[in-house]
Amino acid sequence: MKVGVFMAKSNKKKARQKRIRRISEIIFSILILLSIILFGIVISMKVVPLKFILPVVIAYSVMCVGLGLAILSRKLKLWVKVVIDFFCIILIVFFGFGIYYLNSTLHFMDKIKADNFQLEEYYVLVEKDASYTKIEDLDTKKLAVYQTEEENYQKAIDEIKGKAKIKEEQYSNYIEACKKVLNQQNDAVLISSAYKDIIADEIEDFDKKTKILYTIQMKVENEVNIKEVDVSDEPFNIYISGIDIYGSISLKSRSDVNMILTINPKTHKILMTSIPRDYYVQLHGTTGLRDKLTHAGIYGINMSIQTIQDILDVDINYYVRVNFTTLISLVDAIGGIDVYSDTAFRAYTDASCHYKVGMMHLDGKCALAFARERYAYSTGDRHRVQNQQDVLSAILKKALSSKTLITKYTKILESMGSSFQMNIPSSSIYDLVNKQLDSMPNWTFENYSVNGTDKKAFTYSYAGQELYVMEPDMKTVEEARNKIDAIMEGK
Repeated sequence: MKVGVFMAKSNKKKARQKRIRRISEIIFSILILLSIILFGIVISMKVVPLKFILPVVIAYSVMCVGLGLAILSRKLKLWVKVVIDFFCIILIVFFGFGIYYLNSTLHFMDKIKADNFQLEEYYVLVEKDASYTKIEDLDTKKLAVYQTEEENYQKAIDEIKGKAKIKEEQYSNYIEACKKVLNQQNDAVLISSAYKDIIADEIEDFDKKTKILYTIQMKVENEVNIKEVDVSDEPFNIYISGIDIYGSISLKSRSDVNMILTINPKTHKILMTSIPRDYYVQLHGTTGLRDKLTHAGIYGINMSIQTIQDILDVDINYYVRVNFTTLISLVDAIGGIDVYSDTAFRAYTDASCHYKVGMMHLDGKCALAFARERYAYSTGDRHRVQNQQDVLSAILKKALSSKTLITKYTKILESMGSSFQMNIPSSSIYDLVNKQLDSMPNWTFENYSVNGTDKKAFTYSYAGQELYVMEPDMKTVEEARNKIDAIMEGK
């Protein structure tokens, strides 16, 4: 009887030990699988230098061999195996988070590459109180159109004609065409979304006096000719274009922020060169009237790049395109930024944002208002450029700090989502990060902005009326070229 009881207990103990060993084997197998996936992604991305990866892989492999032997051992005490299982579970959680972070990076890079296009939008506008509710209501009505041979604009007219038998009334500029609708001399007007803000600047309460009856959207690929370089070893220029809209980054619009980042990975120097939005320049490939630099964005990112290359006589290697939503979301994602204000004021674009003299901690909304402010300063747009550089510097310093990268990494990627475009290859970014981790250098920043004189002039994009522009001071343009050349040459 006693022998039978003893045998039963012994069998139960063996069965329990077998179950525990089986569970340990499953946990260990999951750990090995996640390890292979994580190290595979890290090695394939080429972000971390091999001199860091190899010692880790070797040490980890030795540890895994030891853990595996311990798990398979029948002599190890139960509590020791429990400790080993707990340790393996901690590693599984750690590797799981690592895979999640790396996959977030890969997904973000793929999304940026896939979304590398711009949308051209056209609006059919009618008077605010007009009875029209759909495009078909304009059948036999007068549509004011702009005299242009632009292909997409003509396609938009054809689409409208397919829905209503409109009567075209042609005008030499958008302002005149819009005024005819407001004066009820025409029933509707077809305008490009990129021109809508220009018109709103010239016609008081234009947005309040009109409504959008119909929207036409066309997709245009960003065809930009660039000179790729090895960013981990060669100096390069990045054009930062900040467009004046919220929401999707894909929509064509004016480029209110125009900045060149000149980066030398050997000397670890970064130069930020700003060009005011109203700089009076010859748009690339055009003749006759010059235009505001901000209007180059209306014709696409390539026009802005080529025009700036003409101005500064430099090669732009890559571009980054952001908008109001990008800045707000990014600043909020990193927990706000600290900037210095030399003037006390209430923001013109957002009255809820107040600024005092001294260092201030700003959320995304007020960081944007600070970057857009010009009316609070006697130097107007010149001071706004300085604010833009201060905001960008604060974002870079905060976002690149180790604490922020670790705790807010996924939030940073999510914040840029659909409001961020660039054409920098992901492999180049990984190479640059690899180089940074390999040598851990300290980067130095320098700011510069070209200058000019204020005046009124007719522009290429809006020839019907004189607008405020800034006549370039060629001495400052030459100085900008020299500074860029110095960084590129490693001086």
